[in-house]
Amino acid sequence: MEKHTLPRNDGLSCSSFHELDPLAPDDLPETLGKDLSFLLRHNIFHPLSHVDIPPPLRSEFLVLNPGEPLSSSLGLLEKLLSEGRFLVAAQFASSILTSSLISPTDIRLIFSLFYTRLACLELCGNTVLAAQESKALEDLNSTFYYIDSSFDDSEVGKQHEKPYPHLPRHIVPWPLRILAVRLQSIGFGDSRRSIGGLYEIGLEARREIMKKESSEAERKIWRERLADLGIRSVNALVEMGDLDAAKRSLEALQASNEDTEAMKLRKALLFLRIGDLDAAERAFGDSRESKEAALLKPLLSMSEGRYQDAVTEWRALYEDTQRSDNALVGQNLAVCLLYSGRLDEARQLLEAQVSASQSFGSLIFNLSTVYELCSDSAGKLKGQLAATIAEQPVSGQTNLDRPNTDFKL
Repeated sequence: MEKHTLPRNDGLSCSSFHELDPLAPDDLPETLGKDLSFLLRHNIFHPLSHVDIPPPLRSEFLVLNPGEPLSSSLGLLEKLLSEGRFLVAAQFASSILTSSLISPTDIRLIFSLFYTRLACLELCGNTVLAAQESKALEDLNSTFYYIDSSFDDSEVGKQHEKPYPHLPRHIVPWPLRILAVRLQSIGFGDSRRSIGGLYEIGLEARREIMKKESSEAERKIWRERLADLGIRSVNALVEMGDLDAAKRSLEALQASNEDTEAMKLRKALLFLRIGDLDAAERAFGDSRESKEAALLKPLLSMSEGRYQDAVTEWRALYEDTQRSDNALVGQNLAVCLLYSGRLDEARQLLEAQVSASQSFGSLIFNLSTVYELCSDSAGKLKGQLAATIAEQPVSGQTNLDRPNTDFKL
């Protein structure tokens, strides 16, 4: 399936660059004394290189102009993100973090830039580097990262015109905390750390749901977060290879009326990955009309090795002009054609997706595999594929700094 990217509707504008978390405090008082200079050290950030990117797709790293104001630099970083230049954005984010433009007490901006750095590294295939750099955060459950209830609310209110209502409160944005849990487990070489970290913040989510002063809108967000944590914990167990524990945990996740179709699909995909096809089919219950539920039938056919049936089912979805995920459906159809021995059809279909500028990472990888199977000049074809993609208009939906591994070079 398509690699996860930073969606454009999460764009980081200069005025709201640090607004990663809708439940974050409106402002953090300076009297907290939180000095994040330990995240601004040059030795935290690894040097990046274009060596692993095909030449047609390479773009120059940007140099921070000392004379430019911070707002201009943030605007340029936003432009890189909106274009999908994630490797260049990762380098530029670290340049801002280590510059004199950033105050060590500008907590929200520092965390947002650090999150951008880690997320972009992961999106452009440098997960190991991101994991090493995430260790600089150290223990996110330490008291340093919480606003303590002993602070004088009246004094804060004088400074910010309203009392600070949510104490204690974690000062790190939720997306960074979630990302750091997985990356630190990789960085420290301890897969169990990921499970423990998810359970720790899950307890916090439960406490927030139970708070009397929380609004219904806030409770809804926390319930969605708790459901997401449950899925992530199961996925972590699968990555550890403990499929029995993963199955028990997934079955223990209570079905909720608030579950979106996307959440049901995530549960179904995990059941498929575990190998429980019956449970995957039950994941949607009586709901079979949504576009997510429609994906389940051909996926089940693929899981059972019935590729001819899957071809028919994927083709029916592919010909549905009302669907917005035709590129993904078309790729799965091409894979089933490949497994059915219809190599030429699979190649034509994948090349048609590229011609339509639908060239995400897994599609490129699959087309490169087809080139290896059908031609003695696969290397030349892959080079031409890279050149074709480099000339396509920028959509901002996928990573433009594609590594050689996407092309199997």
